[in-house]
Amino acid sequence: MRPSWHGTLVATPGTPPTTPWDKAAILLSALCLVHCLAIPIALLLGTASSQWLLDTETEMHWLLLALAAPLSVVTLWHGYKKHNAKAILYFGCIGLTLMFIGVSHLLGDQLEIVLTAIGVSLVLVAHVKNLSLNHLHAHPSS
Repeated sequence: MRPSWHGTLVATPGTPPTTPWDKAAILLSALCLVHCLAIPIALLLGTASSQWLLDTETEMHWLLLALAAPLSVVTLWHGYKKHNAKAILYFGCIGLTLMFIGVSHLLGDQLEIVLTAIGVSLVLVAHVKNLSLNHLHAHPSS
C-alpha cells in the first residue's frame, strides 16, 4: 500500500498559508545538503577548505537543525491540518529525527554526515510535497 500524498485536500479555516515557509524550509534543507556533500568532496579534492569544513561540521549541523526543526514542525503541521496528508508529516518527522540522531552522535560520529544527509533529504521531500499540495489546493482542477 502506497502512502497518500494528497490526503483529502480539506482546508481548515484559519490555517495560514504555508507556501513561503515551505520555500524557506526547502532553501534551508538544500543549504544543509550542500554543506553535507561539500565535506566529502572537499576531502577527495584535498582543498584547503576541507579542514575548516571538518572542524565546523557538528556546529553547523546543530545550527541548521536549530533553524530547521521549528520551521519544519510548524509548517508541516499546518500543512497536515490543511491537507490531512499524514505521509508528508511522517517524512518530515523521520527526517528531523535522523538529523538529530546524526548531529548528537547517538550512533557514533562516523554516521553524522550520512544520517544528516538522509534526514535533510526526507525533510526536503516533505516540504516539496507540502508545497505541491498547497499549489493543488490553490488551483484545483475543474
